[in-house]
Amino acid sequence: MTNAAFRKLAPTPDERLAELGLRLAVLDRAIAAGIDARAASPPFGPTNAPGLLDWIHRVGTLRQLLAVEGWQRLDHWNAGLVRHPSRPILLGTLQGNRGTGSTDAPLRSDYAKGPAIAAMMRDNDHDQFALFENVRTEGFKLWFLVTYPLQLADRLVVLREVSQPEPTPQNQIIERWAHRIVLPPMEFPQLKAPNVDGPEEVDFPIALRR
Repeated sequence: MTNAAFRKLAPTPDERLAELGLRLAVLDRAIAAGIDARAASPPFGPTNAPGLLDWIHRVGTLRQLLAVEGWQRLDHWNAGLVRHPSRPILLGTLQGNRGTGSTDAPLRSDYAKGPAIAAMMRDNDHDQFALFENVRTEGFKLWFLVTYPLQLADRLVVLREVSQPEPTPQNQIIERWAHRIVLPPMEFPQLKAPNVDGPEEVDFPIALRR
């Protein structure tokens, strides 16, 4: 018998999500709610309206669904987060780039992050750490549902993953990641959503309070 028979299989994306207390079906519904809102944006609205509506409905649906499972909404940093019921885990949303959902491409946030998000990343892991090794119980691990909408001919494709960035200073693009859970893209046939590259994230320059 070879050593391969005893080799531990790498966990699947579903298994890795389960370690965070997440299910793909919940993420699917949150993303779909955002895309529906984006597509319904008024044609004469502001240029950033489709992306903003997408973000609002994605965050709201994600938090509503997770609240049923015991997660708690976290609003005091105005960052649209949700907190795991028993573990030091926070989940937010983030717009990535075309490397979203691919381990063969570099992932970057579409926008620089302000002081609130930077402060919440300070207890995150570095890429040499295992998923929950050396957890600092006094701090939280901030993860993101990272998405990137891409128009392809007559359909809209949403690239996606759930990933934890390394600590990143404020006013910098996030481009170093401790953990990436790459997920298959979602396709929306016969949908042409407006302004797929428009501004999406909201980050407020506020004073933090513990």
